[in-house]
Amino acid sequence: MTHSTSSRDEADLAYLKRLAVAGSGQPAPFLLLIAVFGGAYGFALLAILTAFTIEGLPQPGAPVTGPISTFVGFWGIIGSHLVFFGAVAWTIWRTLGPNRVRLSRSATATWSASFIALVATVVVFHLVTRNEAAPHATKIAQVIWPVVLILWGAAWWTTAIASDRRWLIAIAIGSFGSAAALAWVGPASLAALVIMCASLILLAFAPAIILMRETRR
Repeated sequence: MTHSTSSRDEADLAYLKRLAVAGSGQPAPFLLLIAVFGGAYGFALLAILTAFTIEGLPQPGAPVTGPISTFVGFWGIIGSHLVFFGAVAWTIWRTLGPNRVRLSRSATATWSASFIALVATVVVFHLVTRNEAAPHATKIAQVIWPVVLILWGAAWWTTAIASDRRWLIAIAIGSFGSAAALAWVGPASLAALVIMCASLILLAFAPAIILMRETRR
């Protein structure tokens, strides 16, 4: 009987230890990736919107012809891609490389699932529209970014509850609201650029920076 009780106690202690290890660790590589994602693309869109205010808004359905808007649009997006994929490579190295940091399992599960879901969503929508006529493909493609914002909000919601940071629930609700707003105005409109810019900066870059500062205290 004593041996059985001792075995149960040891099993309980082992279980509690696994819980402690799962909740500990550093989320920093994922936070940096989120900050880079929101900052790189968010400020690139902000630069494009600023160029539009200088040169005038492009006509609906017409290409951007202003020299500043063309330059900022091309190099801003190219630069954002380079910075983001560099951050992805660094995150993979820090997560899986020889000198990897020990990460929180909850952070790893939440944000790895989130980024995989984001990539899978874009790929699936492209596969669905590959044989569609242009008007139908465009209509279906407009759903991508609201869905991405919904997935983003779900990741923040999970993080808020798992880390007991209730203020992140406001970020999650903001993501859901932005998805609805983007669907309402239509992703092809100028208002959509404003919503996407604000979402990237306020719902990705800013909260990631705040959380990174908290982890350093």
